[in-house]
Amino acid sequence: MARTLLVGMLMLAVCAGPVPTPRAFAGTAVQDAVDSSVAAAAADGIEQSVSVVDRATGARVAGSGGGEQYISESIVKLFTVAYYAAKADGQPTASMASQLRTMIIHSDDRIESSLWNVDIVPSMAARYGLERTSNGPKTGPHDWGWELITADDEADFLFRMANDPLVAPLLLDAMANVAATGSDGFDQHYGMNALTGDHGSKQGWTDVGSTAQVQRHSVGWTDRYFVAILQTSADSDYDTMRAASTRTARAILDAASNAAAGPATAGSDQPAATADSPPPAAAPPAAAPPAAAAPPAATDATSAPPTTNVGSGTDHPADRAAHFLAALQQVGRDIGAAIAGLFGPLQGG
Repeated sequence: MARTLLVGMLMLAVCAGPVPTPRAFAGTAVQDAVDSSVAAAAADGIEQSVSVVDRATGARVAGSGGGEQYISESIVKLFTVAYYAAKADGQPTASMASQLRTMIIHSDDRIESSLWNVDIVPSMAARYGLERTSNGPKTGPHDWGWELITADDEADFLFRMANDPLVAPLLLDAMANVAATGSDGFDQHYGMNALTGDHGSKQGWTDVGSTAQVQRHSVGWTDRYFVAILQTSADSDYDTMRAASTRTARAILDAASNAAAGPATAGSDQPAATADSPPPAAAPPAAAPPAAAAPPAATDATSAPPTTNVGSGTDHPADRAAHFLAALQQVGRDIGAAIAGLFGPLQGG
């Protein structure tokens, strides 16, 4: 009878399936802000992916759809700056440094087109460990803006770049001084660029009227976090997408401002680093203070290419692996307890 009971208990434990394990940052103020913002964007017909990384540790503190791939648009210009700054060992010529800075501040397509080559994204993805960032199917020697990026990779890139002495001084300064209007006249005062206080940003967008499926991205930082907000929609309009990005950026800033100060504790907005976000040892340098923006360069008559979203999955593989491992460990504990409670009496009788 006892042996039958034991077998039944083991069968129940196996058939029960994995025990859901919450993400390390579930239930925090910042994660709640991300969840509500993503839901609000969805109600407006916008697919929005968000990733939030602690500026001091590199730990991911919140996110939604961070592994989804999007067409990069002008976000790729960040990799172009990193590529040329690293290639010059952190000492680009004055002329090159001016071009790179202007390209970020005004999102200048003409400069990007003159500097573009297909090695930029693969080499920078390797340099910064970005596993889901690559050239896209339509990327070519004369075609940029089609590259594939994710919110998680962008937030991780910002943290790791900020710790890269060959790249950070130039790129952080440019991002801290992004203009409200791009070189093509586009309003880039949205998302992370619409914040006040300590912040920096880079925006990316599909040219108006070029395609039905449009992208509207913003990545950057607050005083506490590096943040990536990627968006795509075939049903929304530019103003609504701009507002959705800004709403998310402000919600994250407000949640961080309201969070209790002090060291990380269970349920705080500062979880320990996880397998998918190992913290480098060095803290990122502070963003350079705002400086006078360079005058806009001439607008490129050739706009960035039309885009489509190529999302693939919603959960990070590391999260799924962690959940499965936790479930197996729980089943093991249940089985061990059952054996300890039943085999002892059986051996004595």
